Amino acid sequence: MNFTFDTHRNIERQSLNGGTLFMILFPVRSRRTTWQNRNDCRVTHNPFIGRVIRFCCGFRRESEDNSIPLHLRNGRPNYESLDQGPSFRDDRGEYLEMEKKSRDYALSVCEAYIQGSSRYNLIKQLCNVGSRVDKHWFAVRDTTLKTDRLLTLVPLNRTCPLTVCPSTRDVLNKLFLALQHPYVCPVLDLEFIEIEGQNYVILVQPINQGSMKDLIYGIERNCWNADWSHKYSSRGKGLTSPQILQMGRQVLEALIFLKDRGFPTVTHLHSGNIVIQNGVARLAGLENSLLGFTSRIHPIVTSRPIPGVAVDSICFGHMLFEMCTGYELCAFKPSPVQMADLEKYPKVADLMDLIFNQSGGHYPSVEELLVHDLFRNIDLREMRNAPVNVRQFL
Repeated sequence: MNFTFDTHRNIERQSLNGGTLFMILFPVRSRRTTWQNRNDCRVTHNPFIGRVIRFCCGFRRESEDNSIPLHLRNGRPNYESLDQGPSFRDDRGEYLEMEKKSRDYALSVCEAYIQGSSRYNLIKQLCNVGSRVDKHWFAVRDTTLKTDRLLTLVPLNRTCPLTVCPSTRDVLNKLFLALQHPYVCPVLDLEFIEIEGQNYVILVQPINQGSMKDLIYGIERNCWNADWSHKYSSRGKGLTSPQILQMGRQVLEALIFLKDRGFPTVTHLHSGNIVIQNGVARLAGLENSLLGFTSRIHPIVTSRPIPGVAVDSICFGHMLFEMCTGYELCAFKPSPVQMADLEKYPKVADLMDLIFNQSGGHYPSVEELLVHDLFRNIDLREMRNAPVNVRQFL
C-alpha cells in the first residue's frame, strides 16, 4: 500500500465545483443505523465493540436496580449473593483487558501507517479523548513542517456510503483542502488503510487547545487530552455571555459556509466537535457524515419527524443550551424546568422558543438564527475581509 500521498500541494481551488463534487461522491441514500442493518440482525461492527456495549448496558442495569430501595424490589427483600462481588470484579477486569487489547491493536494499526509514511513520526498514543468507543487518538510529528499534529483512527463500517479506494481518498483530500474558512477546523490529510480485512480511516488535523465542551466544563488547556469519561463526570459551569454570543455566531457562520457549498446536513454538531484555537471556535468532525458515522445526539435529534434542513438548527439549539447551563439536553427539546435554567439569558430563552416551540412543525433555518437579536450585532474579527454574501429574509 502506498502511503506517500501528500495533501499539502498546490491545487487550483476554482477547479472544484462543490455541488458537482458532492453529487459524484455522495448519491442520495437512506440513513441507516451505525450498529445494525435493518434487514440483518447481525452486528455490523467488530465483535469487541458489541461486547463492550453489552457489558456497559449490563453495568447500567445493575446500577439502576441497586438504586431501588431494598423493601420495594419485587415486593420483598432482595439479598445479594455472596459471589456477586467477585463476579462483578471479574467482569470489570475482563472489560479493562478488552479495552487494553483494543488500544494495543489500534496502536499497531497506527504504527503500520506511520511506517509506510515518510511524513509523520509517532509521538504517543493519547487517552480516549472523545466518546466514540472505537475511535483512537495519537500525537504525531509532521517532519515536513516540523510541527505536532493530531491523528485519529477509526474503523469504517458497512454504512459507509463511499467506495474505499485511492481515487476516493484523493477527491476527499481535495474537498477538505477547498473547505477553508476561519471557523472550520481543517483536515490536513486523510488516508484509508486495510488491516486483516478491516478498513480504517486516518485523519490528521492540527493540535488544538481543547474543545468547547472542555471550556464549558472548566477543563484546563493542558488537560484537553485527558480521558473523556473523567473530564465530564460532573456538571459544567457554562460559558460567559460574551463567549456565548461570540462563539455561537462563529459556529453559525461555519454552518452557513458549508450549507452554501452544498455540504450535506449532518448531526455531528455538538460542543465536543467545536475545537477552540486561540479563542476562536472552529467546527470539526466534517468527515463523520461523509463516512456514514453518527454522533451521540443523533438518536435524540432524529426522534421527531423534522425536515433535513432543520437538523443543523436543532443541533445548534442543543449546543447553545449546554453553553449556557453547563449540561447536555437528554431530550429533543428542553422541559419547562430546564428552561428555568436560562432565566439569566432571556434572549437565549427566546431563541430556544424559536427553535423548539414553533407551531405547525416549522423549524428555523441557520440563516434565521443568524439574524436573531442574540447574534445580529456581533463583530467577528476573522470575517472583516471576507466577501459579502447578501441574504434576504421575508
